[in-house]
Amino acid sequence: MGLKGYLNKTVARGVSRKLAVRKSPGPIVSFTFDDFPRSAMQTAGRMMQERGYSATYYAALGLAGQSSSVGPLFLMDDLYELVSAGHELACHTFHHLSAHQAQPLELQEDCSENRRAALKLMNGYYLENFSFPFGDVTLSAKVALGRIYRSCRTVSHGLNGETIDMSYLLANPIGPDHQQIEALIQENARAGSWLIFYTHDVVEKPSPFGCTPTQFEQVLNCVVRSGAEILPVRNALARFEHQG
Repeated sequence: MGLKGYLNKTVARGVSRKLAVRKSPGPIVSFTFDDFPRSAMQTAGRMMQERGYSATYYAALGLAGQSSSVGPLFLMDDLYELVSAGHELACHTFHHLSAHQAQPLELQEDCSENRRAALKLMNGYYLENFSFPFGDVTLSAKVALGRIYRSCRTVSHGLNGETIDMSYLLANPIGPDHQQIEALIQENARAGSWLIFYTHDVVEKPSPFGCTPTQFEQVLNCVVRSGAEILPVRNALARFEHQG
């Protein structure tokens, strides 16, 4: 990330906050997937389903059926399987637009196209949560999309505490350093906070943005042992009260 991107995130993180306060105690962990590679559902999603857990998948529906740097992306049939299995489908714009490249109105219109596509394809399913493609955030994009979505998730690291900014949720990557991830999970359990993980593809030879099935399973097992409640983003947000 360049200096401009860093400054954009720093300003966006501290300004125009949409605050919510925790209503009930206890640690929460959410697993989220950006771009929705097929492997994220076929491997990680089914791994979670077998244990009775659900995740959040941020999809740009305009990319359906395409291949990318994180492998083959979702097919339309995958969307129905995802939702019927109890996972959450959320918004990632329609064309996977960066907030550094698109103006706020363009982002709003592209997101509107994504929501319309979901409503049409999935019998009225509404995309209520959002994550910024590429992790690119600007203050103007945060303000514009924070008005539309219940939450906006970033790739800024950290734990979401007793008071959160719903338009700037913190999230952490699933990577090869399991010791560091385990320490974060334990910290979340002690603090009773909300830890959000994100990744992309889940395959034996992942992209720089993904993880292996073994790495994902290790993290999932560690979270289960920590005693945290495992919830998709929409359900975790129900544990907070908007201070509007």
